[in-house]
Amino acid sequence: MSNGLLADDIWALTIVTVFVVLAVLPTFIALIRGADEILLIMLVNALCCATVIGWPIALVMAIKWPRKNLHPTRPPHIHTSPPRTQLQDPRRVIRGRIE
Repeated sequence: MSNGLLADDIWALTIVTVFVVLAVLPTFIALIRGADEILLIMLVNALCCATVIGWPIALVMAIKWPRKNLHPTRPPHIHTSPPRTQLQDPRRVIRGRIE
């Protein structure tokens, strides 16, 4: 009898785990993709997850939402040498002697 109860508990824990993972799946997808408005997607997912319509909306938002501009275009860097300055000797010349 104890084995049957333990097996039922394991199945119940497995089912709850699967539902929790499915519930937060849109948030994981948005984080992995680097979606632009991650907080909005997380909010829609958290508030509308329990509804039949809200979860698919959050999933579509996570998949289709534009990504952050991870690699912004920069103008090409033109390498220029630094201006040449005369190196000044820290030693002073006083009356023909170097100090």
